Amino acid sequence: MRPPPAVAVVGAGWAGLSAALALAEAGLRVTVFESAPQAGGRARSITLATPLGPIAIDNGQHLIVGAYRETLDLLARLGAGPLLQRHRLHLVSTRGLSLRAAPLPAPLHLAWGLLRADGLAWGERAAMLRMMRALRRARWEVLADETVAALLARLRQPASLVETLWAPLCVGALNTLPAQACARSFAAVLRDTLGAARGASDFVAPDVPLGALLPDRGLARLRALGATIRLRSTVRKLRPSSSGWRVDADESPFAALLLALPPWSAAAPLERLGVDLAALRAFVPEPIATAWALWPAGEAPPLARWLMLDEDPTRRRFGQWVFDRGVIGAARVAGVVVSAASRIEDNPVEVLAEGVAAQLRDAFGAPAPSAIRVVTERRATFRCTPGLPRPACDHYAREAPGLWLAGDWTWPDYPATIEAAVRSGQRAAAGIIASLGVAPADQGLHAAADPT
Repeated sequence: MRPPPAVAVVGAGWAGLSAALALAEAGLRVTVFESAPQAGGRARSITLATPLGPIAIDNGQHLIVGAYRETLDLLARLGAGPLLQRHRLHLVSTRGLSLRAAPLPAPLHLAWGLLRADGLAWGERAAMLRMMRALRRARWEVLADETVAALLARLRQPASLVETLWAPLCVGALNTLPAQACARSFAAVLRDTLGAARGASDFVAPDVPLGALLPDRGLARLRALGATIRLRSTVRKLRPSSSGWRVDADESPFAALLLALPPWSAAAPLERLGVDLAALRAFVPEPIATAWALWPAGEAPPLARWLMLDEDPTRRRFGQWVFDRGVIGAARVAGVVVSAASRIEDNPVEVLAEGVAAQLRDAFGAPAPSAIRVVTERRATFRCTPGLPRPACDHYAREAPGLWLAGDWTWPDYPATIEAAVRSGQRAAAGIIASLGVAPADQGLHAAADPT
């Protein structure tokens, strides 16, 4: 009996892992190559050295929402569902905004929440409803090459509402300032959260670092399915052959090859193949900084579970959101997110930490954090601007048959999110499975996915 086809997956981020799991569950022989010592890519766990001892935390504060249906489904199949806590949408800010979705069917949940919201004038509430109605009537389509700032102006959103609500949501979701951000992607975010079923706008908070969700459990499941995992393995050379693809010095060819990498990383091994890289080189990386604030456990001021902060670059206060992560080890930990962080690259880390400490003091009072550790993911996302090409997973089908792509940047209308990564990996895996003539995976495999 002939062995099943072998497939190489390069990259063990959320796109690569979701693809590898689907391929392995379909019975294919999967080998995963990852250059880092751990899986997770740009949404992974790290350990911070702090004055309060080592802290296991994430490389940045990531947000999962109810609209991430494929991500949540995958985590449930891996047995990580109990590690996630759902919270009904509550947008609250230091400017006095408090908008809580009501426990009603959509769209009443948002309308009722607006009626009872604090911190919004009646004209601002009417403008928000007007914008959502206009987008819904337009089937969430916007003008060609429109920016978020232009969209908000066209739909007559007051400057006060933009500053209080729309701009923080745009920067938080797209990691791009409204004047440059893609209105199409912003509309897609609104469509699938505020404009969808009530639960789609829920905030989903993990009780553990990200590594304990998909990366660790995904690797365990892959190993149980017989997959080969090669961490600390940077792929430098790809070679097409009559029988498939060869990766670096591997003797055995792979029937299909999936590059589940950011576009700037995927371009490097592809350059030697002589394929057109224009679609990949159109993407520009954008950093995100997370300032992890720490207090001795029991000594922190009362913290909100999450809060939109009053950003003021003129006073070097760059944080937009803060999330309470609870007690980790001997520390109470909160993460302050600084999106579109290319703006602050010239500021020393100490300046950023001082600004974050001031924002936390203004929001919650004393005492000040005992320490602040700033973690900057320099290529956290792509800059989500209008007109970016979104290559399909089989973008190179003609130039390089058997070569596939996955990653958040390949999903048609989303910004760089965990959900876009998971969906892209699953879409690429489905394409590979179909191209190799393999029967769909037995759903019974999904039901027994808890590696613990």
